[in-house]
Amino acid sequence: MSSPGLFDALRSNGAPTYYDSDKTPFMADILESGLIYAFVILAFSFFIILPGIRGKERIFVFIRVTVTLFIGGVIMLTNFGYEWEVAEAKNVRTKYKAGSAGEITADIAVYMGLRGINVTLKAEGENRGPFNETINYNEHFDWRWEQGRIGFGIFAGRFQQEFRSAQFRGTPLPVIWIAEYFIFDGEGIRWGRHYRQAGWYAHIMMWLALPLWILTIVLFFILLKYGAYFLMLTGGVMVIANILWATIRNVNELLIPFSAEHKLEFHFGPSFYLNLITGLLCIVLGVVIWILDLRFPELVTNFFGVDPLQDDNFIQGESFDTIEKKNGMEMSPVDNGKPNGSPHVNHRPPRTSEAAAAEDDDDDDDEIYEPPVFEPPPAPKAAKFEKRRSRGLTQRLQRPRRRPPPPVPDDNDPEDLYSNTRQFSGVFDNNIHSSATNPDQVHINMGYRH
Repeated sequence: MSSPGLFDALRSNGAPTYYDSDKTPFMADILESGLIYAFVILAFSFFIILPGIRGKERIFVFIRVTVTLFIGGVIMLTNFGYEWEVAEAKNVRTKYKAGSAGEITADIAVYMGLRGINVTLKAEGENRGPFNETINYNEHFDWRWEQGRIGFGIFAGRFQQEFRSAQFRGTPLPVIWIAEYFIFDGEGIRWGRHYRQAGWYAHIMMWLALPLWILTIVLFFILLKYGAYFLMLTGGVMVIANILWATIRNVNELLIPFSAEHKLEFHFGPSFYLNLITGLLCIVLGVVIWILDLRFPELVTNFFGVDPLQDDNFIQGESFDTIEKKNGMEMSPVDNGKPNGSPHVNHRPPRTSEAAAAEDDDDDDDEIYEPPVFEPPPAPKAAKFEKRRSRGLTQRLQRPRRRPPPPVPDDNDPEDLYSNTRQFSGVFDNNIHSSATNPDQVHINMGYRH
C-alpha cells in the first residue's frame, strides 16, 4: 500500500475528488443577497476610516453615510425584490400530482414582485402522504414585459409560455393552480394583465429614483438647497411607485381558495411598506434640511462640511463687464447691457486733436490722471399703478449668511501702520488743486518739485 500523496485529500480508491452538492435554500434570492452584500461592503469601507476623523465630524460622517447608503439600498432591493404582495397558507390539504389520488399537507406561499411571482410549496415528514420524496419547490413565473397574444404560442406573453413549460415539466398541481389565475385575460378576470402593468410603471419609477439619489449625493457637496430639493424629489418618486402599484394592480381582489378553511389572501408585503416609509422619510428629511439651510445655515453647513456662503457665489440676473484701462483694472456692473441703477462711470472722455498732440509730444515720464466723469442715473419711468411686492416664503424664512470678521492686526506690526494713510506728500494735493482749471491734463509730481 502506497503512502498518501500530497494531492490525495478527499479522494477514495484513486478516484477523482468528490464534493458534495451545494444546496441553496429555496427561499434565498441570489440577486437580493448580492445587492445587500454590495451595500454592506460600501458601508464597511466608509466605516473603517471613521477613526481617522476628529471631533463631531466623525458622528456627522457616520450619519450621512448610513442614511445615504440605506436609501440607495432600499431603492435597489425593492426594485428587484419579490415581496410587494404576499399570501401564505399553512397546513393546506391538497392534491400533489396529476393522475394520482394521493394528497399532501403543505405550506404554500406566493411572493409577488414588479417582474413576476414566486410560488413555494413545502411538505415534510408525515405531511408528504404516500409520496416518499422531497417536496420543497420554489417556482418562478416572469411576466416582463409584453402582454402578448391570447394562448400559449410563440407570440404569447412570457408568463403564458412559462406556465405551459411548467405543465410539461410536471410541476405540482398547487403551483399550477396558483399560476393559472394569472393567465386569464378576459371577462374582467385579468389579474395577470393588471399586475404586469402595475409592475411596469412602478419599476420605471424605481429606476428614476436611482439617478435622483445619485444627484442628491452630488448636490449635497455643492448646494445644500438643491440637494434638499432632489432628496424630496427622490422620495416623491418612490411614493409614486407605491401609488401606481396600489391603484393599477387589479380591479377585483385576488383570492385563491384551496378549501373552505384555507385561502390565499394577498396583502402588501415588506418591500411595499419599506419603499413607502423610505420615500416619506426622504421627503421629510428634504424639508427639514431646506428649512435648516434657510434659518440656521451655519448649523447645517457644519453637519455637511460645506461652505456656508456657497449659495451667495451665484449672482442671479447680473453679469460683470471687466474693462482694463491704462491706470489699472476697473469693473462696471451691467445688467443686460443697461445700467443696473448705480451711477455709471465714464472712465475716459473723448480727446480732442490738440490734447492728443500735446500728449504725444510730452516726453516726461509723468502719468496723466484723467478724472472720471459721473453721469446721473436715468430717471425711472413713472408707473401708472405701482404695486408693492410681497416677500415670498423663502425670503421671509431665509436668514442672512455672514462671513467671519477679518483677523485683527497686531499693534506691534510696523507694516500695518501706514496701510490706511496717504502715500503721497502735500505736494500731491497742491499740484492737484493748482491744475483743477485744466481737467484734461493733470501732472502729478511724485514727491519732488520742478
